[in-house]
Amino acid sequence: MIFKILSASLLMSVLFSCSDYQKIVKGDNYDEKFLHANRMYEKGTYTKAMTLYEQIYQRYPKTDKGEVSYYRIAKSYFEVEDYYMAGYYFNQFTMRYPFSENAEEALFMTAICSVKNSPKPSLDQEETELALNDLQLFVQRYPESELIDSCNRTMDRLRFKLETKRFEAVELYDRTENSRAAVASSESFLEDYPRSSFIKEAAFIQFRNYHELAMRSVLDKKKERIENAMESYAKYSYLFADESYARRTSRYNDELAQELIFVAEQYAYNDIVDAYEMSRTSSQQKKVNYLEETLKRFDNFAKKYPDSELLEKARAYQKRAEKEIVNS
Repeated sequence: MIFKILSASLLMSVLFSCSDYQKIVKGDNYDEKFLHANRMYEKGTYTKAMTLYEQIYQRYPKTDKGEVSYYRIAKSYFEVEDYYMAGYYFNQFTMRYPFSENAEEALFMTAICSVKNSPKPSLDQEETELALNDLQLFVQRYPESELIDSCNRTMDRLRFKLETKRFEAVELYDRTENSRAAVASSESFLEDYPRSSFIKEAAFIQFRNYHELAMRSVLDKKKERIENAMESYAKYSYLFADESYARRTSRYNDELAQELIFVAEQYAYNDIVDAYEMSRTSSQQKKVNYLEETLKRFDNFAKKYPDSELLEKARAYQKRAEKEIVNS
């Protein structure tokens, strides 16, 4: 019975309170609106407080009450975790009341709202960039502020988030075996973040994908890509000293060195073929010159690659060239 009486009393109190609030909202007594808004704000009833503060600001924008009301609208949005609206009001406050004692805090809170809106690294980081810009603006405007250390720590966290986002993109290209994109993104990452905690992994991804590109390339592009890969290894070999990288990177580099020998051999053989094919000309003098060049290139090939699998094919061109010179 007592519980029912208490419940009924509480319900009546709530209904009266709601009715009282609506009367204040609809009324014209702005002193009462301000007092009631402050009580609600202090109790944490932010949504209702905002309604009254908005009315007060609209009526008295250039007064102390208007200034307090606008600032507390921003604070109320922050408390209910609507950081986009809070950021908008804090930013507007700094422009509408630039000489207010709350202007410094409002600018700081503008940046904090942007920080709150910054998503996890895997998502688009436009809000993170905005947060960094807002924090930098605060540091520039208030270099002696007690909040500078907090700003610097927060900016470090945001920069690391951007760094992580960039490295995740490198990893994604690597996992999906997009070697060209993995090479390009890792190169950009290493240039932009030379002191990154991800530097070993990024350098390894770059070298491994350079290796893959080189080994899969057509002959015309192979030499350049092998040299790029070996240059990458030489540049970052100091990072590959520990056991987790040393064996693999050393093996990859040995494979590249062997492949470079094969490519040079293939190029030397192709030079013989090219010289012989150039002898197919109507000019007798040019024909003889190219046939003699064929023989010269064969001699160089035979001396440099005596055990080559291409030696017999090269010798066939030598014999043809000799025969044609005799018949010329």
